[in-house]
Amino acid sequence: MLVLITGSAGQIGQHLISNLKGKYKFRGLDVKPTPQIDDYVVASVTDREAVNHAARGADAIIHLSNVGGEWEQALQSMIGTKNVFEAAQENEVNKVVFASRGGIHPRAFYPRSMTRTADLLTHPDTYYTTTKVFGEGLGDMFSSRYGIGVVSVRIGNFNKNRDQPDDPHHLSHEDCVRVFEAAMTADVNGRHERVFGVSDSNWPLYDIEHGRNVIGYNPKDKSVVPEDKIERA
Repeated sequence: MLVLITGSAGQIGQHLISNLKGKYKFRGLDVKPTPQIDDYVVASVTDREAVNHAARGADAIIHLSNVGGEWEQALQSMIGTKNVFEAAQENEVNKVVFASRGGIHPRAFYPRSMTRTADLLTHPDTYYTTTKVFGEGLGDMFSSRYGIGVVSVRIGNFNKNRDQPDDPHHLSHEDCVRVFEAAMTADVNGRHERVFGVSDSNWPLYDIEHGRNVIGYNPKDKSVVPEDKIERA
């Protein structure tokens, strides 16, 4: 199985390659060389031709790349995401895993006493978050129009210097590998599934069960938050 990773030189891209390169073949695409693998393209996701070239022969794409949070950067990120989905369609890549974010349900709109679910209305509060809602929208479009299987992983907080979670928004190192491997191997049959890329927790901030049901993501690490720190309804 050949997997193209955009943003392959970044924190999560490198973590996935490091932990999964013995099981899958990886091709990278980033604005700088990708460590750990020889098969990579140095280019921006905004380069339509480069993205299309990188997608040739791939069985799946994990789209991690994001340009930045200011408006002009966000616009470039959305162009890049469009390029990725179009390259998947043109090269008959059957699976796209899109790196969304848990912040599409920000506390400015939803209290932390409320469990975020996959079908909860999104409320982007930054240009960066808007790029994630845009990407999920393209996931709907390309899955329904072209039959591409899409999984949007709504990532919480991943930190290479923090292995274990201590907040319901955290994603542990091993659970990061678990959720992306589950997403890229799950048979979603041309559907678009949204799952939360967080570890388990005694504070039910996110609906973890949905990920188990639709892609088989079973987080093994768990944050245990003191009862007096949990925000209850």
